[in-house]
Amino acid sequence: MNRLQVRRSIPPLLLVVAMLFLACGKDMGRHATEPVPETVVVNTIVFQRPDSSAVAMGTTPIACCGLYDPGFVNEKAMRIVLYDPANQGPGWQILILVDRAQAGVTTTLPTSVVPPSKAPYVTMFATTTAGEWSSDTEESSGTIIVHSFRCTSTTIQIDFSVDAVLGSELAGGPQMRVQGAFQATFPARSCT
Repeated sequence: MNRLQVRRSIPPLLLVVAMLFLACGKDMGRHATEPVPETVVVNTIVFQRPDSSAVAMGTTPIACCGLYDPGFVNEKAMRIVLYDPANQGPGWQILILVDRAQAGVTTTLPTSVVPPSKAPYVTMFATTTAGEWSSDTEESSGTIIVHSFRCTSTTIQIDFSVDAVLGSELAGGPQMRVQGAFQATFPARSCT
């Protein structure tokens, strides 16, 4: 079954969420004496359709750090997903290759692969029942600034801002405007 067939057979965000639930089940070697941080999220990101109407994205977060796509990309990544647990609404995710991305650097869209990596250092993705949008499509423009990020044995932290247009992953589909900031702290979870 090819990638397009998989996407058509399973709602994409549901697939991502299912993989993260399975993958994020492990802690990151946390010792019993280390405090587990509380999840704290400050999210001002707004997603807009071409007619400027807002898209209400899911607000339930999943965060993990670990190998991304072992066997192909095979690099340590931070993945943050906000979704609707009832899978009735839209959601989004950001992926950061933690050994390649640099804090404070502006990433200009469309994002692209910089060898020797096999994925962009920073990627943003959104999905709704009407389609899918990504920072690496040719129609994408604008910037993502990852101000800071870290994965430790106890904590995942991220602070980024975005002022961009995500291009549709469907040929000829409309674009989606994304603006705002996101700061969060999560208990550490491994993606592997």
